[in-house]
Amino acid sequence: MKRLIQTIIYNLPLFVITILLLGGFDVCFHQYHFHENNATGLFLAYSEMVMMAYVVCLISYWLRKIHLKVLFYVILFTIYAVNCYLRLAFSTDISPKILLLLFETNSKEVSGFFSTYFFTPAMYKTIAMVCALLVLTIIGEIFRKRIAQIIAKPIATYIIIPVILLGAIGGCAALYRYGHLVLCRNTFEAERWILDIPFRKGMPIPNLCYSLDAIHMSGQDLAQMISATEAILDDVTCQETDSLTIIVVIGESYNKYHTSLYGYDLDTTPYQCEERDRGNLYAFNRVKAPHNMTSIVLKNVLCCNNIHEQEQWYDYPYFPAIFKKAGYDVWFWDNQYKWDPDAAWAFTLNSILFNERIQQLSYTAINENGAPYDGGLISDFKNNTKGRLGNRNLIIFHLGGQHFLATTQYPHEPQYQVFTAKDVTSKAPYLNEESRERIAEYANATRYNDAVIRQIMDLVKNQNALLVYFPDHGEEVYDYRDFYGRKLLATDQITPDLIKYQIEIPFIVWCSDKWKESHETEWQAMGQTIDREFSTDNLCHLLFRLAGIKTKIYMPERDLFSPEFVPQTKEYNMLSL
Repeated sequence: MKRLIQTIIYNLPLFVITILLLGGFDVCFHQYHFHENNATGLFLAYSEMVMMAYVVCLISYWLRKIHLKVLFYVILFTIYAVNCYLRLAFSTDISPKILLLLFETNSKEVSGFFSTYFFTPAMYKTIAMVCALLVLTIIGEIFRKRIAQIIAKPIATYIIIPVILLGAIGGCAALYRYGHLVLCRNTFEAERWILDIPFRKGMPIPNLCYSLDAIHMSGQDLAQMISATEAILDDVTCQETDSLTIIVVIGESYNKYHTSLYGYDLDTTPYQCEERDRGNLYAFNRVKAPHNMTSIVLKNVLCCNNIHEQEQWYDYPYFPAIFKKAGYDVWFWDNQYKWDPDAAWAFTLNSILFNERIQQLSYTAINENGAPYDGGLISDFKNNTKGRLGNRNLIIFHLGGQHFLATTQYPHEPQYQVFTAKDVTSKAPYLNEESRERIAEYANATRYNDAVIRQIMDLVKNQNALLVYFPDHGEEVYDYRDFYGRKLLATDQITPDLIKYQIEIPFIVWCSDKWKESHETEWQAMGQTIDREFSTDNLCHLLFRLAGIKTKIYMPERDLFSPEFVPQTKEYNMLSL
């Protein structure tokens, strides 16, 4: 024990500075600023930092090489400076995208970066903080021996022993945690790993480890999926000879129980209800999302796998590529691409959706710009595709929808600010004025989403066209507990209520008058399927049917509209995806 204590006493400046550089300041800030009252997470965060600091001190103490200590300081200060600047300049952390940019950057790009960003407040603040810690480090090292003499007292020893024990706990926790990262088999498991870590935004090391692993995993998964896609394309034909436009609209965080189309008491979907009453829209009642996390849902929806059968998305083809091979022009307009491009979920998803090879195989065109609100995305599509649409088209819109916080997802104009807290009729005892206002804002976002859907339908209302609309997942909006949003399924108790509000989703199919006139029997038959149990990871099969595409990947038992459809009644463990 004496030698263990001596390790810290001998290198106390290194020990303290290491903790500060690895997140000691940021974790406290995160706890205070975001009110993340997670005592266990806070304890584990600091125990991990103590463990890492102790290991650095141990190596330095036993080897007694001054250049080794200098190397440790250089590495630690570099990691801190990079992370600090990213937080101050771009409100992000070390991420897979950031590392890729660093790996791919040449001297010219470095010069351009510094000329653009060096003389900025973020850079000045970063330099000031680094210099302050550097001065503290130099002072500590100059007086290191004197400090060691002072603290080498019995009372100091009794303080250091609990610190060592804290580090031992951190070491066990870290061994378990980072061992899990090493054992991750795919990008989903890596994403879940980083999202499970409390205070991850304040600690650069977990973000750095995840980023390195995610880059490797994402590349591996993507290569597999591209191979599966290329292998299927020679077998694709199309029987559709008439002009046809199919629109797939993927919403965001849409609670079906907050829509009047499904019986909600506030009039949040007037246009969709109008189209249903005209006989041009079906609302399906028993549809579920594969998960409650956007990146996981989209990978499984856009590939031809089935989660119920434990099929992995990266082993199956990307269905937009099949449409393009069948002679369809494929247009992909995404309003989430630039939301948070450095986030864990965003990197693994966008590395697929916007991979260069995937773009070649799958898309006629994609959008270059997002929009503050979804209506702007539709206007951008209209302006950039005028006169360019082909005879047969697949158009995919990925909306911002009702993403948290809903008040940021619609223009604050009179026609969209329809509901207020006083319109919320729920008598739940946990509701207060603030939560009622959040519910009203969600209702306004849903009504705005209805207007966006109308805008999309107007694009093709005079054409031979079909539209399929569904969100990635649902969202709790104070429905059965005092909670708004979602939690990662691995960290929340999966109950029937959670499934009801986060996993059950609205699913609509709409047709233009022109399509219905020539497919009356087929349209009536589709209406007989609205109560079938269906999961959106099987979307491609019904689209192949509607588009007249023949491919060996098509399975009628997974096609919602097929007489051979097998209802999705089999329960599956979403934690194992």
